[in-house]
Amino acid sequence: MPSSLSEGRRNMRTALLVAAVASLSGCYDDPTLIYGRSLEDMTFVVTDPQMGIYPNTSVLDDPYNPFRLSGVGAETKWDIQSGASPVAGFYSWATVLAQGPYGEAQYYVGVQLAAIYQRGLADQASLPQTREMAVKAYQSVLDNFPDAVTYDASGTIAYDLVTPAYKGVVELGGTVTGGWVMVKTSSGADRAVKP
Repeated sequence: MPSSLSEGRRNMRTALLVAAVASLSGCYDDPTLIYGRSLEDMTFVVTDPQMGIYPNTSVLDDPYNPFRLSGVGAETKWDIQSGASPVAGFYSWATVLAQGPYGEAQYYVGVQLAAIYQRGLADQASLPQTREMAVKAYQSVLDNFPDAVTYDASGTIAYDLVTPAYKGVVELGGTVTGGWVMVKTSSGADRAVKP
């Protein structure tokens, strides 16, 4: 009897040690495990046509948002951006934007909405609204976050987001508002400016 009790304690300690090591080593950073559902086969349903567009925070109440209760970590948003569907990417960036607005988050909301629209990842009734939401998200970068930047893969070289946001509006058939124009720099590159 005593040996089975001590063996049980040993097994319990081993299990706790394995769990502690796994949690410290990052084994649970996979959003699929954290949220208990696949982030690949999601379909976007518009529950609020302003969702994901600053200053709207309705994404935090959207029942389709897998991140509404737990939020999204600083590194997790990039994992989702690079490894999950655009629908999961939208919910991730829109949640980040709602919890602490900044231009990079608004820009990536637009990128994800555009991808949802272009790949047909919304229900048919939501596709036209999804395109309009993408246009509004890009325009919001221009209106609310004109100094927004993001970084290259090395994380060291920043580039502005107003130019790709401007192009995003135009590529989706929208009209850029607010006095923004596209000019050519001396090196021949496009640059969105507001004279």
